[in-house]
Amino acid sequence: MSTGGVTAVTATSATLTGTVNPEGEATTYYFQYGTGTAYGSTTPSPAANAGSGTMHVNVSAAAGSLTPNITYHYRLVATNASGTSTGADHTFKTNAAPPIPRAPAVSTGGVKAVTATSATLTGTVNPEGQAATYYFQYGTSTAYGSTTPSPAANAGSGTMNVNVAAKAGSLTPNITYHYRLVATNASGTSTGADHTFKTAKPSTAVTIAASPNPIVYGQPTTVRGSVLGPRAAHASVTLQRSATATGPFVNLATTTAGPNRTYSFAGLAPSSNSYFRVFANGVSSAPVLVLVRFRVSFFVSRTHPRRGQLIRFRGRVAPRHNGARVRIQRVGSDRRWHTIARPVLHRTSTNSSVYGLRIRVHRGGRYRATLPPDRHHARGFSRTIRIRVH
Repeated sequence: MSTGGVTAVTATSATLTGTVNPEGEATTYYFQYGTGTAYGSTTPSPAANAGSGTMHVNVSAAAGSLTPNITYHYRLVATNASGTSTGADHTFKTNAAPPIPRAPAVSTGGVKAVTATSATLTGTVNPEGQAATYYFQYGTSTAYGSTTPSPAANAGSGTMNVNVAAKAGSLTPNITYHYRLVATNASGTSTGADHTFKTAKPSTAVTIAASPNPIVYGQPTTVRGSVLGPRAAHASVTLQRSATATGPFVNLATTTAGPNRTYSFAGLAPSSNSYFRVFANGVSSAPVLVLVRFRVSFFVSRTHPRRGQLIRFRGRVAPRHNGARVRIQRVGSDRRWHTIARPVLHRTSTNSSVYGLRIRVHRGGRYRATLPPDRHHARGFSRTIRIRVH
């Protein structure tokens, strides 16, 4: 009999081989194995049948539950009626254990190519052997708010550090920004340390103003200003709008600054409070808030009633604000407006709401209707109507 080689070695198992000659008697065999020549384990258990022939028989058995990266001893043992024989001691080493799956290792790097409105963010990602993606978070605080690239970019699936970079654009000049690198694989997400940089001061500046401001719903306004600095004349100027001062801003229109470096966007009629800004020569203006007041109409059935007579007050509000309450007001002896009724606004088939109620009037004076502001509109005021009681 002869102890053979080992096949199919992994971190935790191996197949042991050898040959047995039963010498014409019923014979069984097994392998002994362990981390020393004391062995301690056997396979197969119970011993397997090698037959009763007179020729060499190839035999094998799997040894399992092994420890990774360890040298093992083994030998073949065979038994028949005439006795037990043992093969020579051999050794093999199990493979190293596969790495434990881990989230990517990331390191936020420096920043380069910084201008007044952009910068390139850098870092390193180790995918830890699994397909990984990455992106940078950036913003004016550690709340960040913006990402680049979008969607996230591929960092591969290797086990070495990979240099990565992405451009952050549409930045505000002369402002400190925070940024960090984020990477994700099947095992999780890792974030790098927070770093900061400051955008350059602009070589170009843009002024902006809106007039009229506030406006009544449906009324147009004009945004105008000047481009200052080199290449200002005939510069391309893009108007943007957002519901908030921090964006996101959406492009609305583009024009060209005149020879006198001024620009103008007329006929703007936002339906709600809006922030406008312009871009020229890669520089953004500060945002300007245009307030949009509710449009409130106001009518009375009589302007010269008898004292104590019922008068119908009615009107319409645009845009619709169903369920809200209009305030009917009168100027008091203290020359201040005082609310005397609060009728509810009701729906119509158009983008407006209506109100109406009858009030017994005992005093003359100036009357009006007003609607308080909401999240999207400024307070609305109607015209003033003078009522004379006789």
